[in-house]
Amino acid sequence: MKFKLMVQSLSPLALLTIVSNFSFVTKNGRGGTLSTFAFFQQNAVLIVVLSICAVWVILGGIFYVSFGVFKWHSEHGGYDIEAVEENEEASLNFFLTLIIPLLLDRINTLQGAVTFLLILAIICMLLYRTKLFYANPILALLGYRVYSFSFVSNDSVKEKSCICLCKHRLKDSDTVEYKRISDNVFYVKRMNRYDNQ
Repeated sequence: MKFKLMVQSLSPLALLTIVSNFSFVTKNGRGGTLSTFAFFQQNAVLIVVLSICAVWVILGGIFYVSFGVFKWHSEHGGYDIEAVEENEEASLNFFLTLIIPLLLDRINTLQGAVTFLLILAIICMLLYRTKLFYANPILALLGYRVYSFSFVSNDSVKEKSCICLCKHRLKDSDTVEYKRISDNVFYVKRMNRYDNQ
């Protein structure tokens, strides 16, 4: 699930790259329309990069559906939480620091495309090795919140400080059910008081 959320978190970059670079060369030097072969020859790099971006956007959508399915399978429930603190800036900071600066305007050249793909690969490695994938702008737009919290008592979670994605507002002493995404990152759902009686 960590990998899927990472791919989804960068899908706005792929979509914005398509929108900002969707300008193909359609005329030759004399102003005439290019043949089909010449069109693909002139726009080969741009076609490859935009195809990768389109696949990325489609995978982001598929992985969002997958996350929806993930939320409903075998949850652990009935745990009280404390030290709850919402991180309202996580998704905005992610968007401003990782997505906006990467909107390169020269991906139709081989050098620009290679630069874009190398930067994207480095960001993917960093996201995968860290826990920043949870700061997902797509999930933030869909109403998910990011919280740091601690379990009051839970022998199966060794980490003292945890991070969660949640659709509800959380506060100290709430009782939750959770699914582990990775290490100390969880999807959490607040339980009604009568659910754990």
